[in-house]
Amino acid sequence: MSQKNKNANILSFFKPVAKSTQDSEAPQTPRKLENRSSLEPPSPSPIRLPPSPSPLPPSPCTPAAKALTPPTRDREIRASDDEDEFASSSDDSLENLSSILNRTRPVKGNDSPVKKLFTSSRSKRTTGLIHSSPLAIVPKHKFDFKALARDAKKDIATNESSSRHRAFSDTEDDVGTPVERSGDQVENIVKHKDVGHTAQRVLRTVQRSGAGHLRPRYCFFDVNFNPPPSTPPPRNLKGPWRIWVQADDKTREEYFRSGVPTALFKRHGSLPDELFIWLIDELCVHQSFTYREECADLITNCPEQVERLVTPGLLKKLFSRLGVSANLDDRESELPMSALNSGSYEGRDWGCLESFLSVLKTSSVYMVLPSVVYTCHALLRMALDGFLHHTIDVLKAFEDAIRALLHAVPLPNWDYFCFATCSMVYNHVKSQSIRSNVLACLPRDHIESNELRRRLAVAFLFEDPELSRQDPDKVVTIRALANRLDRDDFRFKSNTDFTELQAGITFFDAALDDGCFSPTGDLEDEKRFNQDVDELTKRLRELWKEINDSGMKLSRTELKSTIEWVRQRLMYSVRTRKKAKNSIFDREDVSLPKQQAYMKSFLSRVKEKDEIFQDAVEVREELKEIKEDLALRGAEKTTGEH
Repeated sequence: MSQKNKNANILSFFKPVAKSTQDSEAPQTPRKLENRSSLEPPSPSPIRLPPSPSPLPPSPCTPAAKALTPPTRDREIRASDDEDEFASSSDDSLENLSSILNRTRPVKGNDSPVKKLFTSSRSKRTTGLIHSSPLAIVPKHKFDFKALARDAKKDIATNESSSRHRAFSDTEDDVGTPVERSGDQVENIVKHKDVGHTAQRVLRTVQRSGAGHLRPRYCFFDVNFNPPPSTPPPRNLKGPWRIWVQADDKTREEYFRSGVPTALFKRHGSLPDELFIWLIDELCVHQSFTYREECADLITNCPEQVERLVTPGLLKKLFSRLGVSANLDDRESELPMSALNSGSYEGRDWGCLESFLSVLKTSSVYMVLPSVVYTCHALLRMALDGFLHHTIDVLKAFEDAIRALLHAVPLPNWDYFCFATCSMVYNHVKSQSIRSNVLACLPRDHIESNELRRRLAVAFLFEDPELSRQDPDKVVTIRALANRLDRDDFRFKSNTDFTELQAGITFFDAALDDGCFSPTGDLEDEKRFNQDVDELTKRLRELWKEINDSGMKLSRTELKSTIEWVRQRLMYSVRTRKKAKNSIFDREDVSLPKQQAYMKSFLSRVKEKDEIFQDAVEVREELKEIKEDLALRGAEKTTGEH
């Protein structure tokens, strides 16, 4: 059968077709193999296929063949829907999809129409070719060197900007007001070709946020201080101390480690005055911790020399050896301020200061009153510097020393000492935020320390050092604190400094303490005190609501948190008893009298109905009794007649 007839419609099968002798003699080869010959390797020799069990019907020119193969019921029609292994599919009339996809890449193969015997069915075979996608694949680079170069330039610009910012922050400014950066300086810091237009926006953000590290600060120590060398020991000593003193530093330290000075002290019981002063000077400059500890042990074991030799003049010299740059004798003039950041003392060794504070703690009971007062004032001036909050070890030594020194102040001199101390700090510093550093460093777990803290807070809050002469319990009341909140400095304005206001709230909390309530046994006094506490709590709540801390306003957020903390302490610590919650029956309702009248009327109606019902029941009972009586009489009458 020709290719044209094979690809014709299946209905042409039932029409008579002319068939040549060659076609009748040669076995029919399915066209299906022609399309797949390119996918199979060339066969070495053609293989004869067995005769088909259902041969094709004979053509009209061979009537004998037609008679030999009459059509039967079981006859299978080729090119039907069911595909066997050697028949071709009706889909062969369509062009193969793989030939369309591979038209640009023709595959050379064998066009032999011979099919192998042991090949699988078409539905179970897959092509061995990997067809490429008709879409173009655009290669992508893993790294874009131009982008990397731009990022490197941005990193270099950022580092340079950070360096300029750090250099500008480290510059000193002797002005007593907060340092503000001008627009040109901020533009120079953030200047870049991509972000230069945002310089003004950054400037507004910085000004709005109120950078805390640019606020004025008091520096108690010299920033550029270098530890001084040790002074030579006294050479004119006689006796057993001469051998130890005349040795070199390394040998002297070995003597300390072996306990030679301690043994000599126990044998003789005292130290020469020159040696005592030299040891206390070595305590402030020597770098060896063991050396300083041995010096401290020898000094504290000489109470008579501590009382006689440790004077305000010697203490001033020792503080200067530690790097104090301030004039500790000046108690009236205002202290100079600077604009240094919190890292001004970075990398400094505070070991000598800790050893000196430890000696002050141990020797405070032997010191005379002028030396104790001088040391307390010097330590409180040191507390004005904020570095204690960043050095925990020094803060711990400071707290131990100030406890011992305040405890050493005699009780008759306590009121005057507090007044002199509060007046000194009040005159030295006008900024409330710097004053609050002193209150933050004074411990609360000590009686004298906490009382001095309260007196300082009262003097700062009411701006009157004279109030520090009296006991805070006699000066501070709940109503006085409430009236203080109504002053102008606690009202918000366009130029309000929220950091200063936060310091004022801190003084308010310290002056309040436990509320200063003395129980008298009268419930009316206690009720009145709790009402005052509730009014003060309400006033703080109103103050809290007036603060708008949305956006980048950290100082306002810190102020709100401080106010809320004080308010919570008033409610749960200062109040004598917890405030009772109002139930639904305790609420004041305008319509309550009307509702009560309605319920009274309703209940009265119910009562009337009950009375009527009771009367009806009584009448029913009476009628029942009358009926029973009549029935009984009728029965008796009938019995009498019989």
